[in-house]
Amino acid sequence: MSTVQQAIEVSAPLHEVYEQLADLENYPQFMTGVQEVTQVSDDRTHWVMNLDGELREFNAQLVECTMDQRVHWRSTDGPALEETITLRPVGETRTQVVAQLEADVAALMPSDRHASESLRKRLKADLQSFKRLIEHDPGFARMSGTAMTGASGIGMGQARPDRGMQAGALGEVPTPGIGHGTSIAYNSPAAVAARIGRSRMRGNPEDETF
Repeated sequence: MSTVQQAIEVSAPLHEVYEQLADLENYPQFMTGVQEVTQVSDDRTHWVMNLDGELREFNAQLVECTMDQRVHWRSTDGPALEETITLRPVGETRTQVVAQLEADVAALMPSDRHASESLRKRLKADLQSFKRLIEHDPGFARMSGTAMTGASGIGMGQARPDRGMQAGALGEVPTPGIGHGTSIAYNSPAAVAARIGRSRMRGNPEDETF
């Protein structure tokens, strides 16, 4: 396993940055090799990645999502991959994003003799891609009010109408928090309706229960 860490400052308010990173379905837009992320339950996602030209699919669990502070997810099968993103305010309109990625580089990049260094460079590129998106793409940012929050103050990924996804860059960060049995509720009825609509289109009726 290799662990790399990178940090960047973005010109966006803390909560806006948190909302975009708490929605794991955004990750294909800025995370290297990620082609699709589908939220299948409150804390579970299904990932499709292109690893050295080979499509790999795996599931991941959202371990922690602390409002305006931290997002932590890890794979539960397939290649070992774990990311923790920590957020810190830098004034009212700037935010520091610290990303830590732990990965089985032999599985992710089997043909790369310098996989650990490549992983570090990819993480840096991912953060730069995220910075460009949140600072310059109005369609990516500026969408607040649909994040999920738990009764204990823990927030999770948000439901939004589906939009096209493209391969992007690789992100990361580690820290535990949310566990089974935590009560999760959307703070926006529109978000619930959007999520149910997406679940029906996917044919997953169990996702309609919150």
